Amino acid sequence: MRQSWLVNGLTVAAGCVAAVVAGYAASRPSVGIAAIALLVVGYLLSRLDGWQRLFVATLVLLLCSVSHVASVAQISFYPRYLALGALVAWTFIARGDAPTAWRRLPAGTRLLLGGLWGCVALAVVSSAWSITPVLTLAQSGALALLAGLVHGLTTRRWTDQRRIGSDLGVAYAVLTIALVAGLGYGFAGGANAWNYADRFQGFLANPNMLSILCALTIPIAWTVYLRSRKLLHLLGVVPAVITLPMTSSRTALLAVVAGACWVIARHGLPTVVRVCCYLGVTGVALQLVGATHSIVGSHWAERLSARFTDAEGGDLSNGRRVTWEASMALWEARPTLGYGYSSGVALFEHTRQAGFLDISVNRVHNSYFQWLLELGLAGAAVLLPVVAGCLWILVRAPLTGVNPGLIWLIATGMLIQITESAMFGTGQPYPYLFWPAVAGVLAASQGPARAGTHRARQHRHETRWHVGSDRHRPGPDPDRERRFSSTGARSR
Repeated sequence: MRQSWLVNGLTVAAGCVAAVVAGYAASRPSVGIAAIALLVVGYLLSRLDGWQRLFVATLVLLLCSVSHVASVAQISFYPRYLALGALVAWTFIARGDAPTAWRRLPAGTRLLLGGLWGCVALAVVSSAWSITPVLTLAQSGALALLAGLVHGLTTRRWTDQRRIGSDLGVAYAVLTIALVAGLGYGFAGGANAWNYADRFQGFLANPNMLSILCALTIPIAWTVYLRSRKLLHLLGVVPAVITLPMTSSRTALLAVVAGACWVIARHGLPTVVRVCCYLGVTGVALQLVGATHSIVGSHWAERLSARFTDAEGGDLSNGRRVTWEASMALWEARPTLGYGYSSGVALFEHTRQAGFLDISVNRVHNSYFQWLLELGLAGAAVLLPVVAGCLWILVRAPLTGVNPGLIWLIATGMLIQITESAMFGTGQPYPYLFWPAVAGVLAASQGPARAGTHRARQHRHETRWHVGSDRHRPGPDPDRERRFSSTGARSR
């Protein structure tokens, strides 16, 4: 009886909340869109394990923290780091497979992880000479959490390689919901959805950030498909493909296409020919139905093509070349140790006030130049093994399992980092999608499970019971055969 009263009460409460939300949604469509997104997220949370639920909360907070809605960004500013810290702690203390010892890791994995921790150590030490020591220490802590997450995924949670695609599928679902909500917000007349010269930004702070998320969503979708082999799981690509040209971002578009071409080229000439044939057939089909003119002549296509030809900011780089030249001039003043980790914003603001810079941006718009400016040649030395490890993944990592999707994502991210300061942007969603992809390839490169672990025992059990066509027949019992042969010998 008590349980029925509880169910009835919850039903009435849910109905009241739905009525209130519907009333607000009539005048404020963004409220209805947010309510629908929360319902979908709530449904997904009921189907996840504890780590994945915390991962969803972390990604949602990171997305909210880069929103152009000031109140949402302020509320989620500190909770995102708390959620990330809890996620890292869960990764290390959760029960599961035995962790991989450092000495058992492949040399390339140790080099890359060691380089990441070297970056953390130098970032912390740089507070001694930083122009913003408190900010440097705070951001060094955030960088340590990112390195800890990569380390924990590589050596603990993703030693069971089936979790790689599953956990990235959670990120894929969150990104898809965010992109759909952004499209709904924009087409419903949401304020500030088109702030940047008719470039779409949804509810995020700027179009470039939205385009980066679109560019990462596409290879993550392919990773999820490689795990499940269900075409239904590629539907999340649709909002990303629609949103990307609306942002008029050149970097993200070129990066995702170049990353796909790299993975296709690594598969060999037959795959290249097959993909070219598919694209040719698709182009002919679009031409026959008359859709080619509609696509090429659309407003978004014209806007995007103009971005490749119009010299905005004085050149085709939209002012980035001037920013890079100014950054190199600043670096030459302190080439060895730089100005301190994460001090770039304060440095640009100070030099602008002093009349040294005639630009309005606070970022170098190049992850590698940004690192060099803030930590000098010492930073370049500790970052070198990290970049070398990523390049090794692109060139040498095997194209098995979900690796093609992860390699596509890593290639896309490394190209994006050439024109965006996003590599260690620890307050943004990007590094928590790019670096877990690196961790996924590193975890997959460790080979089969060690003997004695739960995963190894399970693998042996499955191999024994699922060999060839006799899927339900147990494997041979050596002890039984030995007893049978000895009995037969005695009878003879």
